[in-house]
Amino acid sequence: MPITFSELRTPRLILRELNPPVARHLFNNHTGPEIFHMLGCGSEEDYLAIKERYWVNFTDNPRLSFRSWLLIDPKTRGLIGDCSFHSWWIRHNYAEAGYGIWDEHYKGKGLMSEALGKILQVGFEEMKLQRVEAFVIPGNQPSIRILQKFGFRREGFMRRRFNYEGRMKDTIAFSLLPEEFENRNRRMDIRHLVAGFEAQSLPASAWTHEAHLSVGLWYVLEYGLDVALCKIRPGIIAYNLASGGENSLDGGYHETLTIFWMRILHRFVEEQRGGSRRYEYIREELFKSPYADKMLPFQYYSKERLMSIRARGQWVEPDLKAL
Repeated sequence: MPITFSELRTPRLILRELNPPVARHLFNNHTGPEIFHMLGCGSEEDYLAIKERYWVNFTDNPRLSFRSWLLIDPKTRGLIGDCSFHSWWIRHNYAEAGYGIWDEHYKGKGLMSEALGKILQVGFEEMKLQRVEAFVIPGNQPSIRILQKFGFRREGFMRRRFNYEGRMKDTIAFSLLPEEFENRNRRMDIRHLVAGFEAQSLPASAWTHEAHLSVGLWYVLEYGLDVALCKIRPGIIAYNLASGGENSLDGGYHETLTIFWMRILHRFVEEQRGGSRRYEYIREELFKSPYADKMLPFQYYSKERLMSIRARGQWVEPDLKAL
């Protein structure tokens, strides 16, 4: 009987879900070679590791369960690791997270951060977890850095907590609460927005006035006005074309508006000197201010001048008041 896996996607990964009902069906109804193919196993060792983790030791009762996602390379369809809530205490709304990349070739490329971010989102938004725990062997700095990246807090040191390769190991305990993850997501939104803009993968519907200003503000803070202009000009032109638009005498890229808004953003940043330099704070203040008003250019330009072919193709000075 065929089985359909639930899958999540990130820019570089397929996350194929395993949970108790899927594991039960899989190991009761399919042979080893079939499971190899379904899960992307590249070796007998991969298969035995999955069987041990999700069948021999799997739990299925009203109190304790699990949800796990196998990391699949979409190009090769091969299995490279996993990321999971391997102990999910349903009644108490918390789970323990675990993760690992099994193929050395894929380590050090940020793939686990990509996967863990997606899984944590599922945990807090869909599973309604109120706490996610993680336990790391002291000295495992790559794992600790990943947890710190997502805002996990260190809670303590636990002696001889689990058996690792035949020896009882101490662990460091970390935890993350939903409000901490939500705050972290707000901070990361701009990085995803900038990455989508630069990769020309951002949906056209998401390239709003607010998105324009958010990316422009990021560039100004990161690079200063001159370099920011050098980055955002070709970026908008390329994005317009990739989104099915055009850059012509009648539509698309507008040189005067681009320079106008970047100068406005630079001015606003300069006015914030002495206060917080954090992007999140400055962006919040920007959108509270008149500087973010979509109609602001018409305080400086007449409609005829701003909408002219010349203004679209090159910088023209304001005709109503100086910038």
